[in-house]
Amino acid sequence: MSEGEAPAAVRPSDRHSAFHRLIGWEVVEWSDGHAVMLCPVREEFMNRGGGLHGGLVATLMDSAGGYAALGGPPKDPDAVDGRGVTLSLTVNYLGTAREGTLKVTATRTGGGKSVAFVTIRCEDDKGNPIAEGVGTFRRFQREG
Repeated sequence: MSEGEAPAAVRPSDRHSAFHRLIGWEVVEWSDGHAVMLCPVREEFMNRGGGLHGGLVATLMDSAGGYAALGGPPKDPDAVDGRGVTLSLTVNYLGTAREGTLKVTATRTGGGKSVAFVTIRCEDDKGNPIAEGVGTFRRFQREG
């Protein structure tokens, strides 16, 4: 493991999500109630006006929120990473990015056994805010 690289147990298994590979995000922190993802800004992610497409930002925030809601990595690295669905996602757009890396941080703020409430923030690699939001997620039992 190189410096700054997340331990293998933190990273979701690529074999469980082709969508991760398509977008190219990386989960760099994942613990009970907390997740941080990084995603490089690419030309394919720009809208017609040359700014970052809001759909990408919402996708990243939804995914990071889901990780925070799930309660951390499974104990068995070969297990399914967890299952859940988004019940509600509100995104407030604050800025844009045209290059660099996006950082999305999600923190579970409440809920119970089957529902989790999460706050989510997306910023560029200079710390400038791109979006903030809240999500409500339904959690299901893990397989393993």
